[in-house]
Amino acid sequence: MIAIKGPKEKLSMTANLYMDGKEIPQLPPILIAFHKPKFMLSAMDEKHSNKKHLGMVLPKQYEKLNIHPVGRLDYDTSGLLLFSMEGELTQRLLHPKHNVEKEYVATVAGGKVDTSVLKKLLEEDGVETSEGTHFAKLLDVEEIDLDESQSIMEDHLKGLDKTKDDEHEQAEIKLPLTNVRITVQEGKYRMVRRMLANCNHPVIELRRERHGIIQLGDLKEGEFLECSLDEIEWAESLLTGKKK
Repeated sequence: MIAIKGPKEKLSMTANLYMDGKEIPQLPPILIAFHKPKFMLSAMDEKHSNKKHLGMVLPKQYEKLNIHPVGRLDYDTSGLLLFSMEGELTQRLLHPKHNVEKEYVATVAGGKVDTSVLKKLLEEDGVETSEGTHFAKLLDVEEIDLDESQSIMEDHLKGLDKTKDDEHEQAEIKLPLTNVRITVQEGKYRMVRRMLANCNHPVIELRRERHGIIQLGDLKEGEFLECSLDEIEWAESLLTGKKK
């Protein structure tokens, strides 16, 4: 046990604190992971829509805390969405200058993906959208078998009435589909979808699987999970400017 010398002494957010031999209850975690389902708004409240939003599913123990989503995922995008209690940390997780990667798996149409062409477009040339030129790192390309592709398309078509997604409407939907795994450091509105659509591979499904070192893993849709000690230490390193 180490004595705290004064109010300016810096401590880990996960440190166990004692006063007069009794443990002081720990503060809530500064980061919480959530597996956002499709067709949910990334807002804590929505007065102008009947659509499901984050405020409807936030666990009661977090309701009174100053907790907020770190950025957003589109209404029709699923996957990892972080919640933070620290405004400065949220900014560092989101701003491109801090080089925090976000990893996505996009299920795309448009026929067979030419990996070398797509890699050059994403990593070297950049992809033009209405908001400028954007870059991404291509990690993997995996073709989906025809039966699974047809099943994905059936589910996708059933959900079209829930969203106004026009990125793929101008292109013929060619099967089989392909899973494309990429990382980006920006988070502009529907950027990943627009980039891939402009590469002639419209996105049918999109899922975020990683934000920085924090992985979606096997977290089930609709579930929350407090971040681990290693993940919290990584987040603290962003605040102190020391990368792990």
